[in-house]
Amino acid sequence: MRSIAEHIRQKACRMVCVVGLVCGAMCGLSSCGWQRAKEVIAIADSLDQTEHVVYDDTAAIAGVIRTLDNPIGWLFCRNTLGKAYYYMGRNYSLTNQIAEAAGCYIEADRLQIDDPIYRGRVNSCMAHICKQNNNSDSLALIFFERANQAFRESNNEWYYAHTLLDVIEFNCYLQHYSIADTLFQTAQSYLMDDAYYYARFLETKGLYFYSKQEYDSALVYFKQGLSYWKTEEDKAYTYLKLVQVYCDMEDLASALPYAEKIVQYSQNPNYLVNAYYCLLWDATVKDDAKLLAEIAHTRAD
Repeated sequence: MRSIAEHIRQKACRMVCVVGLVCGAMCGLSSCGWQRAKEVIAIADSLDQTEHVVYDDTAAIAGVIRTLDNPIGWLFCRNTLGKAYYYMGRNYSLTNQIAEAAGCYIEADRLQIDDPIYRGRVNSCMAHICKQNNNSDSLALIFFERANQAFRESNNEWYYAHTLLDVIEFNCYLQHYSIADTLFQTAQSYLMDDAYYYARFLETKGLYFYSKQEYDSALVYFKQGLSYWKTEEDKAYTYLKLVQVYCDMEDLASALPYAEKIVQYSQNPNYLVNAYYCLLWDATVKDDAKLLAEIAHTRAD
């Protein structure tokens, strides 16, 4: 009887110690900036939701991560910590620090923020990172599908519809045309009163036919979509696809005007490199050595 009583007493003491340690850690967490961490993320959320800008005080966000990235923070402040990693990832992405951004998004994904909008955004950001280097990367499709599922859970039709187009686009790149056909039927039902979505829908249809090398149909949809984009920078990607279609058709004369528009209006290095390739081809055809050298140097820069 004594041994059993002693065992119970020791176990009770251990439990009291554990509870004391947890309570002490929580008090320490609060005194070391727990409230400040919540305030920082509240500001970031407000800017995101009302002004649609990313909170750029990376020192404050880093402070949140330092304060909360521990077992107690994971247990009691998981959502706050997850959002901190998401916002830090966005800041890294905006400064083209891709590896650092991916690391933050991975941490945010592991924390599984309760709000499906944020889970969708985290996966969408990871998908775009995978997309940058390889349009046929099936990992990008996996992340886009995860984002699409999260947005469906949120009942936010705008986010859901746009990531649905992302999923369709990558099924086209992977030549999963039967899947793309089925998803287009769903996407068609979301043709809301939104010029941006309609432009993307037409652009995705163009990508579908371009992937199938049905160039005439691709041209029709790309050109239809141009009228719905609001700025020249918005149009730059479609200009690029038109250049690529015409170059594949060996119709240099038709490709040149769109290449010139990219050079005139876009700041995107990827678009510019492709546009200058078209201009190099034109200079080669014209046998203009001086122009060829100028364009080659500009393209290299």
